[in-house]
Amino acid sequence: MPRLILSPRGARPTPAAPRARWLWDPRTTPLRSPVLLALGLAALILAGTLLLLLPISAREGRADVVVALFTATSAVTVTGLVVVDTRTYWSPFGQAIILALFQFGGLGFMLGVTALGLLLRGRLSIKQRVIVQEIGVGPSLGGQSRLVRNTFLFTFGSEAVGILLLWPRFASEYGVGRGLWLAVFHGVSAFTNAGFDVFGDSLVGFRADPFVLLTVAALIVLGALSLVVVGDVWRHRRWSRLSLDSKIVLLGTAVLLVGATVITLITERANPASIGGLPAGLRLLNAFFAAASRTAGFVTWDFAASDQRTTFFFLGLMFVGGAPGSMAGGIKITTAVLILAGVWSTLRGRPDATLLERRLPPSQLAQAHAVVILALALVANMALAISLLDGARLLAPFLSLLFEVTSAFGTVGFSAGVTPQLSTPGRVLLILTMFAGRLGPITVALTLVARRQRQPYRRISEGVRIG
Repeated sequence: MPRLILSPRGARPTPAAPRARWLWDPRTTPLRSPVLLALGLAALILAGTLLLLLPISAREGRADVVVALFTATSAVTVTGLVVVDTRTYWSPFGQAIILALFQFGGLGFMLGVTALGLLLRGRLSIKQRVIVQEIGVGPSLGGQSRLVRNTFLFTFGSEAVGILLLWPRFASEYGVGRGLWLAVFHGVSAFTNAGFDVFGDSLVGFRADPFVLLTVAALIVLGALSLVVVGDVWRHRRWSRLSLDSKIVLLGTAVLLVGATVITLITERANPASIGGLPAGLRLLNAFFAAASRTAGFVTWDFAASDQRTTFFFLGLMFVGGAPGSMAGGIKITTAVLILAGVWSTLRGRPDATLLERRLPPSQLAQAHAVVILALALVANMALAISLLDGARLLAPFLSLLFEVTSAFGTVGFSAGVTPQLSTPGRVLLILTMFAGRLGPITVALTLVARRQRQPYRRISEGVRIG
């Protein structure tokens, strides 16, 4: 039955004109639509590109369009891959724009819009509360308004502490004013897991400085944990009272940190281009920093000179990423652990996947498999496409290219020196990879949630051969 429009007394009601299907109607399109997430991210990238194209943004004239687009995308997606040196190519104004982009990109477009609505109206709508929960920022609907406030307090509070710690160290070497700018830029870059630097060689110059490296590492890990996990630990203080999500993130982070540190020490112990020529204490420090920076991309040696075993191992670390709802990218620690738990239960012949004395919902296992398969397909196809386009001009092996693409997808920023060698089409593909990597896992999860429906009937089951 057609919808009727009320008319003045005496007039005949007329049917409402049908709305074109391709037009977006804000009254009917849900806030959780992945299209809105993509449009918001794209709008921020476009704004950043236009600002970086201003003559005042570059040190010498106007910036190249592709360079500006690549840099804006890398900043908004908190990746950190660059095609030009941030220190020498961009002016102080341009560097400030990049800082603003990865600050807003780290907080997330949707969380920023939600918080803006909170500040303007004093409360969140039900739809806004649902979207904040579904992207992994909160566990329940009850305290979302307070949670968004706490997210901003946690973000800016952590960054402020990091800045205050780094400022005296940088001021002693670069002066008070320059030291403050360096502390602000790298403190925010560390907490947002962006990995941008204005030193020109990341943190290579501080490889023998435990204070700087441990401060930056702490900011990176905090940003990769998410407020939900930190808040859960702060409220309950006891392991037995933590949520399963928090336990998975904390255990997974600890295992990855320790495992990556040990593997790096083993594979790089005889490599003078990395940590091979350092004393034992500094070898341990730099190996730990590399492990902590697996979601951010800060380095204390040129990763292009790393042992291939290290390169291969860090492929997996970058692909996994950090916690849901955090500053880090990747498929997320919880997704990887769900996959492993499902495989382990299958090998043991158990119908239900369990973890830490909890049964895992089959629907979440299916979603985790979907995210991983799509992510693997994206990384593999992008690496193959770039290899076909630029294979003749690349000086690095295919493993280095795969490393670069995985770094883009995981929004990490580790580089094997491939990005500056890419042609314009190759850089565009890497831009799309960064965009999809930042948006992809969230989009897949929201799409699966949005399309979840109860079927009125079930088909007859029939088994097939496996293996």
